[in-house]
Amino acid sequence: MLMAASDTLDGPCGEMSPAPILPPEIWDCVLDHLHDDKPSLRQCSLSARDWRPRAQHHLFRSIYIDWSTCDAFTRLLQSNPSLGSHVANMEIEGAFGFFSLDRLHGITLDKWLRATPATLSHLLGNLTKLDLALITIDVELVRCVFGSLTTVTQLTLYACALTSFDAFVELFFSYPNLKRLNIAWIQEWETSQSQDAPLPQGVVVPQLEAAVFTSTRDNLKVPRWLISHGLHRSIHTITFWRVEWQHFSAISLLLSALAPTLRSLRVGWDHAATPDDWSHPVMTPLPHLTSLTVDFSTGRAVTIPYTLFLLSRLSVPALHTLTFAITCKDAATAQEVPWARLAEASARIARTARLRRVVVNAGVRDEADGVNPVFPGRQLPLEIYELMEARMLDAFVAQGLGRMVSFVVRGEV
Repeated sequence: MLMAASDTLDGPCGEMSPAPILPPEIWDCVLDHLHDDKPSLRQCSLSARDWRPRAQHHLFRSIYIDWSTCDAFTRLLQSNPSLGSHVANMEIEGAFGFFSLDRLHGITLDKWLRATPATLSHLLGNLTKLDLALITIDVELVRCVFGSLTTVTQLTLYACALTSFDAFVELFFSYPNLKRLNIAWIQEWETSQSQDAPLPQGVVVPQLEAAVFTSTRDNLKVPRWLISHGLHRSIHTITFWRVEWQHFSAISLLLSALAPTLRSLRVGWDHAATPDDWSHPVMTPLPHLTSLTVDFSTGRAVTIPYTLFLLSRLSVPALHTLTFAITCKDAATAQEVPWARLAEASARIARTARLRRVVVNAGVRDEADGVNPVFPGRQLPLEIYELMEARMLDAFVAQGLGRMVSFVVRGEV
């Protein structure tokens, strides 16, 4: 359709010309269909004046900024301030490490952030999703840059270094409309100040609804702080990834505080430290939970028996959806999934809960490995997944759950 319409243009595609006489709804539909195809959107924005606003809306909806693009982004907004209104998602990625280029790139981005004019934040009035990765964040940086982006509703901190817990507190209360918090692999929590940082006075308290925590530091420190100050009471969806076995009791206490409002839980366990850590595990009852996702990795097979044991002790009377998210290390380990044990655990839950469906979600990338992975996702051969599905069906049919279970191959980034 797009090619046929572009044939009606008077000049070459690169020249600005009047748009074909068609209802604007049609072109909006075409451009919406191309929302992820930036080369085509750029071509369309140059082809006709009437197409430019909608094309720009999609071109600038999601912005990625690092040391090599930060200055260009500033110049772009200064020359055309209206483009800022299109930005809804922004990812800013820094760098720090042992290599000189990493340090140089991190310094370059940090210098840009601290020199960013205050007026820039006013141009981003529709920004709702902010992802920060590999950035050293202190209170000053929060106050002069990140804290001024007050429209943010989703915040991700991935492998950032926070110089103090106060910096996190300042950042958290900068976003009165914050609904989703995603924290992964934060550096230097253990050297920062205590999480008993006082709450600021006279601020709007965010009503957090969903949270994702990856790694033990994040899994414990931030939710403990949220609960200690009563900031958890609107959370209905939570994820704990890479929880170490010895911290199970602490996670159980956190879930106990979240239980009155918790509707959806996702959990993935890491290697056990010693067998003594699991001598007397106690699982918190979750009476209102309706969706549970359990992560398995065939590369961490030692965690599977413990996880299945915990499932057998779980009290979730309102549960209607159980998902096994299986990350396959390779083709060989993909065939080592204990399907019979998964089916038995599902049948045990089905006898005491309102279970309607069991979903097995298989893939090769662990979502906890990164916010925006650089390398293209790989996939296992299709026949491997077909064999996994066949074995899954045999096990679940044997437990009388054949009509309840489904197998999904998740798309890789």
